[in-house]
Amino acid sequence: MEEPDHATILGTGTMAPSIATAFAAAGIDVTIWGRRADAVTHAVEQTHAATTWLHSEGLTTDRLGAIDGSDRLEDAVDGATLAVEAVSEDTRVKRELYARVEAVADPSMVLASTTSGLGPDELAADVDHPERFLVLHFWNPAHLIPLVEVLGGTRTDPQLVTQASRLLRRMGKHPVELHRFVPGFIGTRLQQAVVREAIALFEAGVADAADIDAATRLSFGARFPVMGPLETCDLGGLDVVAAIHDYLLADLDTSDAPQPALTRRVDHGQLGAKTGRGFYDWTDRDAGALSSDRDRELLDRIRRLRAQGQLAVPSAGWDHP
Repeated sequence: MEEPDHATILGTGTMAPSIATAFAAAGIDVTIWGRRADAVTHAVEQTHAATTWLHSEGLTTDRLGAIDGSDRLEDAVDGATLAVEAVSEDTRVKRELYARVEAVADPSMVLASTTSGLGPDELAADVDHPERFLVLHFWNPAHLIPLVEVLGGTRTDPQLVTQASRLLRRMGKHPVELHRFVPGFIGTRLQQAVVREAIALFEAGVADAADIDAATRLSFGARFPVMGPLETCDLGGLDVVAAIHDYLLADLDTSDAPQPALTRRVDHGQLGAKTGRGFYDWTDRDAGALSSDRDRELLDRIRRLRAQGQLAVPSAGWDHP
């Protein structure tokens, strides 16, 4: 596989500019494609701003990748070694885009999806070169969250997964390779298990939203930057964990559909910060300030992980096996 000195990001939504920033910060030229010229322009501006910010914080390579965009698919993939699809979580939409991409891209180009939980075999069912298709699940915000879940399909060249993980490490990311597909992969499943229980506690009137969030952030959540759940189990003693599970698991929420506390709000257009109300009243809260606090915390975490040798400093290029 060729060294990716040019990557294309397919999409202009929430994830696309952040993923583009991760590549540009590692010195890889990046092109953003979208269906509308105005959306492409906005995504490119967001990418420039985020990359400049990372550079000012000393968290990029010396040479930043060039950033541009196009609403012409053939121009966007021209010369690209890798294309990362970041459009809506709709299998039909993704498959239609893959067909368009393969009609104009170099046959050797690697095609990846940043789906948060759809299966690679399902997504690549109709692609011409399934051996060069895989999932690279970046987390939002992709330029600040180190983890990327990597998963090939049953027809993916195993070497591609190895090479993709090597590239991600050189970009300053921490790849996690899944041995097999499960819906939602690892991170989304763990996150939504907590979210489901949090909503169930809220619906049952156990506590209000702020206290449920505080109980998450300031107890077990406070340990997660250092210890994962299985490390925590081992340190606490598996006999203790087994005893807790013996009396508690049967009482945990097992809803297999969205809970009423969630669907009621969605049905009434209460979608969270973007509409002014969700589990919180956002008319008197600053969502932008909260996001900025999150980003600063993540930035500081990257510095600590690099200082501890747990994350590599970005170094552009695909290291051949």
